[in-house]
Parts: sequence; structure tokens; C-alpha cells
Amino acid sequence: MSTYILNTAFTDKQLDMLYITGTNVIIAKPTGGGTPNVAWQVFKPMQSNQLSWGEEYGIYASTSGVTNGAILSQLSSVPVGAATNKLYTLEPSSKISGPASGGSAGSYTLLNKYAEKDYMTVGLYQNANVNGTDIIGNALSAAPVLLSSTASMTPYTTVYIWLQSQVISNTVVTTVTSPMTILKFGGEVTEISVAYDSASGKFLPVPSVTQRSIATDFHYLEASL
Repeated sequence: MSTYILNTAFTDKQLDMLYITGTNVIIAKPTGGGTPNVAWQVFKPMQSNQLSWGEEYGIYASTSGVTNGAILSQLSSVPVGAATNKLYTLEPSSKISGPASGGSAGSYTLLNKYAEKDYMTVGLYQNANVNGTDIIGNALSAAPVLLSSTASMTPYTTVYIWLQSQVISNTVVTTVTSPMTILKFGGEVTEISVAYDSASGKFLPVPSVTQRSIATDFHYLEASL
């Protein structure tokens, strides 16, 4: 299993401004096309910060709505280490059974058979470590799935990072108020170091021995205000 590390740095002046405004670091990961809609990890930054994670996932089902700020309570789940290319089923009893044949290649697949609700919110979750503290079970995706429909979730090693206030981990975030920086992990790129740039509101690469060509793997998205 690959392990990835994201290092982030801030100046003392930046930390003072973030503290005054109640602003935190937001980390998200996409599953499929488009930008992510869940705040996977949210933390109050220090001068030097490190986020690390392994590429293993769990699957969850929830009755939470996919609306901005909704907390993703995991009512049924498959432990981290779920199998790709297999089919899991949210049964009428609310348990998740599987894995069985019938999944999608490279994806985590869940069939919703829970008839007590018109739809269920389904997604992936992933463990991480933030500044030495293990963070277990935070969701990184959320999508509504109708009864008798199937969710196919394809995770990526890409990471989105930005700053925002009034956002907490494991919640839906559809309103982004600052530029997102997109960091592409994968292949030989297992560690990325960035520093916050106050003028642009973006995270810029900090060269290191382990990331000689990392500058080419940075992209930015402006906030939709």
C-alpha cells in the first residue's frame, strides 16, 4: 500500500491572521469527475504541518443529506480495506453485505436495497494522520443513491487544499470561499511540500530532494463566490 505525505508551511504573520479570522486548512479528495464535495480533513495550522495517509478505503451509508455543512454520520459501513472490482449491497436490514461479483473495475460499488428511505447518501471514507494525531473514519465523498440504484466510486490520489472558516471535517462542503490548490500525487510522487502564499491565496511548491519536478503537478481553482 502506498503512503502519501503532504507538508504545509505558514509564517508567523499568516498564523496570526488565520487565528483572528477563525480560518482553517481544508483538505479534500475527488471520487470521479469534478471537484470534491466533502471536507475530508480540517485542521488549525501550525508553522509546519504534515498530513499522511495510505490508499485504503472504507464504504459507508448515511441518511445525512448532501447539503452544505451536513455532518456525514456513518450508519452502516464496510471497514477500511474494502475491495475494488466487487459489489457490496446495503441490505433491507441496513447491514452492508459483500464483497460479491458484479462491481466496476477500479471502483468501489454499492447497491442500495434499503427500502426505509427513498434514497441513501453513500460514499468512501479514509483514515489519515494530521500532525501526529490519527484521524479515523472521515468521509471523503458523498452522493445520493436511489433505492435499487448502484453507486460506483472511483478514488483518486489527487488532493485539493484551501483555507476557509466555519467548515469542519467529515462534512459536506459545496460553498468554497477561497482558491483551491490541486496537488497530484501518484506514481513516483509520494510526498509534496507547499507553503501558503498570502497574495494569491494559493499554496506554492517548496522544492525538495524528493520532488524535483513537482511544480508541474500544481493547478489552481478560483473560489465560486
